[in-house]
Amino acid sequence: MNEETPKKEVDNEEVMDNLNNAEDVSEAEVESEIVEEEIQRDEEIAKCKEEIIRLHAEMDNIRKRNARELDNLRKYAIDRFAKALLPVADSMDKELEAFEKDGVEMTVEQMVEGTKMTQHVLNKVLKDNGMEIINPEGEKFNPEFHEAMTQIPNPNLAPNTIVDVFQKGYILNGRLVRPAMVVVSK
Repeated sequence: MNEETPKKEVDNEEVMDNLNNAEDVSEAEVESEIVEEEIQRDEEIAKCKEEIIRLHAEMDNIRKRNARELDNLRKYAIDRFAKALLPVADSMDKELEAFEKDGVEMTVEQMVEGTKMTQHVLNKVLKDNGMEIINPEGEKFNPEFHEAMTQIPNPNLAPNTIVDVFQKGYILNGRLVRPAMVVVSK
């Protein structure tokens, strides 16, 4: 047993030396790994910062582009409607030119017919652009679409029936633009 004890002591000393050397090596390796990890982390942080800056710039560009597009939409929203109204304006111009020309005689019937044609074109343009005309004569009064200007007694009609229309109403794509101004029976 005595022979084993000194051998254990040698082994213990050897183990201790190895541990001390391992600690020295391990500390150096650990420090190297830590420094390497810090460098990688710093590089990753730098990449993330660059990405954030790029995304902020991209978002700013998107905001500016959207603002320009919205501005253009506001400016040119009625472009199609305005182009559709041009034939109405042209028709009215031609009618006025005809009145102003010397030697051109026009009957009242011709003027009325020209005005009706212009009105027909205008109503078509309004309808094609989502505008619905409210002309409720003879219908039951509806306060959502009609504005009563006055009431008159009329024994031939049921109460709250529209007798006359002062001004037509208009609905644009399902939303009331102007109620019809009407006379209602009592």
